[in-house]
Amino acid sequence: MKIISKLTVWLGILLAIAGTVVGLWGGWIAYRQFLALDALRSAPTDKPAWQLFAAGLALLLGGFLIGLGVGKTPKRVVTTTTTETPTTDA
Repeated sequence: MKIISKLTVWLGILLAIAGTVVGLWGGWIAYRQFLALDALRSAPTDKPAWQLFAAGLALLLGGFLIGLGVGKTPKRVVTTTTTETPTTDA
């Protein structure tokens, strides 16, 4: 693996982790809002749209970078030479 590939994979992993954390944060905000509305209490209006958008973008970019960094190893053509011994039919 080349240095750029390793860097791309690690950057993708970090973005994927950050996207997961931000997504959980946005989900927690939405869940708190649901609990407040379910209990008929007033709560400050928080809309986690930006957090969820940022999480989706980070996960998308992280997955793309991981895919670029890992890549597919090219197939090598293996040439084999076989020596056949001539058979004599008597």
